[in-house]
Amino acid sequence: MKNRIQLAAACAVLLAFGLACSFSTANMSSFKVGRDKAVTQEATSFKAGETLYGAAVISNAMSKTTVKFSLSADDVKGMTKGEVIKGSNVDVSVPEGGGTATYSLPLPGNIPGGKYILTADMHNEAGEKKDGKTVAITIEAGKAPAPTPETTDDSEDNSTNSDDSN
Repeated sequence: MKNRIQLAAACAVLLAFGLACSFSTANMSSFKVGRDKAVTQEATSFKAGETLYGAAVISNAMSKTTVKFSLSADDVKGMTKGEVIKGSNVDVSVPEGGGTATYSLPLPGNIPGGKYILTADMHNEAGEKKDGKTVAITIEAGKAPAPTPETTDDSEDNSTNSDDSN
């Protein structure tokens, strides 16, 4: 009888351990930023006018998740730390089981140069934040456009031009 109780207890411990391993929680296993859509090569320095791409890998998702991306100022002259760049907020749905949430943001030509933070937050179906990662990036300011020379339209020239060669 004592052996059966010990055997049952051992089986219960093994079962509990096995269930704990198979029911792991959803998480963001990686977050990379780069210059190409597939983020084959990571990058953290960009120039105004370039497009930055992000890829957040969601693992062990037992239900649908949403990844919320945003780009905010960290150390940028003329901007408040944490100020979100207009148009950078994007929500990407990831199906049950997990997958990769991809992000792209064409950087405006007039974006101020400085240090920024790209954030990817993973939310469950109830909207609760469950995981998140950030990548610090540097953006080089765009060059101011060269002034265009003033042009004159000769068709509207009201001056008189006398030609005495008759």
